[in-house]
Amino acid sequence: MRRLIVLIAALAATGVAWAEGGTEGKAILDFSVPPNQLYPARLVGLDGKNINAPITKTSFWVEPGDHSITVTAAIDQSMGVGTINVERKTDPGTVTINVEAGKRYKIAAQATDKKGNWEPVIWKEEDVK
Repeated sequence: MRRLIVLIAALAATGVAWAEGGTEGKAILDFSVPPNQLYPARLVGLDGKNINAPITKTSFWVEPGDHSITVTAAIDQSMGVGTINVERKTDPGTVTINVEAGKRYKIAAQATDKKGNWEPVIWKEEDVK
């Protein structure tokens, strides 16, 4: 039994090392709460693949390079911006960004008018600590 506990502990420690090593040289797309003049956004697509993550997940590790991201904006009528027109032929929440290794990109939605139009923006770029 003691050997089993030691083996499990060793495997757990190795798993943590693999997880930490697996993020080296990557960047973070961060969808945490933005400043007041912007609106929260949520990642729903990355490089053409749907992202089905819990709403509480706000950070996503990605490889350096160009990435196509699709975001939704948390904007509603109570915010005085208008409503999002879901019948548009193009999705205003899809943009291509170039990310660098070791950087965190904080992403939000910025209203472009009072009709509910918006665009994704990188409101802060910082080094990953």
